[in-house]
Amino acid sequence: MLKPQGMIRNIFESQQEQTLPPEFGLLCWNVHKRNIGYKFDLYFNELLEHYSIDLLALQEVKMNQNSVSIFEPFHYSFAPNIKFFNHSYGVLNGSRILDKETFSLLSSHRESMIRTHKCAIFSTYPLHNGEVLLLVNLHAINFRANKVYNKEIEAIFEKIVHHQGPMIVTGDFNSWNRQRIHLLMKVAGSLHLKNSEIGQGHLIKSFMNYRLDHIFYRGVQLTESCAVDVQRISDHNALYARFRVV
Repeated sequence: MLKPQGMIRNIFESQQEQTLPPEFGLLCWNVHKRNIGYKFDLYFNELLEHYSIDLLALQEVKMNQNSVSIFEPFHYSFAPNIKFFNHSYGVLNGSRILDKETFSLLSSHRESMIRTHKCAIFSTYPLHNGEVLLLVNLHAINFRANKVYNKEIEAIFEKIVHHQGPMIVTGDFNSWNRQRIHLLMKVAGSLHLKNSEIGQGHLIKSFMNYRLDHIFYRGVQLTESCAVDVQRISDHNALYARFRVV
């Protein structure tokens, strides 16, 4: 297992709008490293047909030199936390418009046994009203003590504390106990982020009745949210949400 390389970006020529639409859809999904192959392509296209998706926030994405186009028609930025032989794994932000800025953050600590970092990716997108939306997509550290988890989550939120506009923070938070949930609600509340009430909540990946995947938001209006049963692809179901610019 090798140290991951820098961020990979896939940007293409587009004649589409240069701002997100007044109402936009977000898909958050831990794809469990199963995003390469015909089965995934077929199901991903089905999702695009059934849901209006403008933003992607994916975790545990698998990439190699032949897979750069699998998420078209989305521009995307992929931030790896693992490189293993010819494949890299990490988090991905995608959008139908060009981002203004994207950067990533590796965790300071490593997972206990497999010794890998975790990663978060931060992207900004222009809105039609002149504001800038910040999308934060993270895959939180898992097999470490709560004290380490707290430090890593706080480090991510410290990166966004100065953003003044709308914000969505989503991903696989590995929030599998009461202490972790309490911390998330505390730091989210400090930035005036709301926790989306997601329909079909029983489908959300959980451990001991604690949900692992979340969508927090502020500065936009949540108009729809649901969990999407995709377990034939991944061990995590996807989260879908629609927002209206206010």
